[in-house]
Amino acid sequence: MKTLKTVFVALSILITSSAFAATTGTPETVTKEITALLDHPSFLVTQESTVMVEFILNRDNEVVVLSVDCDDVAVRNFINERLDRKVLDSKLQQGKVFTLPVKFMSKD
Repeated sequence: MKTLKTVFVALSILITSSAFAATTGTPETVTKEITALLDHPSFLVTQESTVMVEFILNRDNEVVVLSVDCDDVAVRNFINERLDRKVLDSKLQQGKVFTLPVKFMSKD
């Protein structure tokens, strides 16, 4: 089970790195920006979970959320409300589909 978790974390890092490979902004700055937008969820996080979010940037550098891979309606609504149509300061390639793993962690 521990090996499976390690592989999953490594895969998440790989996906994130490859998603931001062709960008003019650095992955760290984009990640910090999106993390700030998704900080302090409006629901109680009881267990750690990872949700895959697909998005593109339009010509105004606004995030357009394409899909949120999650069965929980509250999580999907939260991500859509916080990310959709928000302008990023970091410049990413416009029109390219990016996949970002979003990890929710319990603060016990």
